[in-house]
Amino acid sequence: MIPVTLNHVALDVADRERSITFYAELLGAEVVAEDSEHRITFLRLPGSDRYSDLAVHEHPDLAGAYPPHQIRMAHIGWEVDEPAHLVTAFDFFTERTRVVLAADFRVARSVMGLDPDGHVVEFELFTPGATGEPGFAVLDIDALRAVALA
Repeated sequence: MIPVTLNHVALDVADRERSITFYAELLGAEVVAEDSEHRITFLRLPGSDRYSDLAVHEHPDLAGAYPPHQIRMAHIGWEVDEPAHLVTAFDFFTERTRVVLAADFRVARSVMGLDPDGHVVEFELFTPGATGEPGFAVLDIDALRAVALA
């Protein structure tokens, strides 16, 4: 076993500026460094003590970089600590891209949406003290919204 801590997530993107804007608006990410020659921008999340949490690498030809038969990462998962954060994520994806999944897994509730390049971004709120097997139900976003607004 190798003990690890997540250092950063690196994403291949078609347009760095578009992705920087997306993650700045969604997560509050700020640019900390750029390597223009290699088309890489490093972003840090609010409150992070890391050099960078997210790196976006622009490819002039994404189709060439990732042929259709190549398997890619499934999604990026971010843990949140309030129901209101799931509602915010749901609304953000609804307005800017699209929601891929909004689910209640019993042990956690989740909202997944797409970034501008089709990467799936997940926000997950774990249920304190949940035990047993995970399940699946459609997330009742209206009920969650009511709780978040209360």
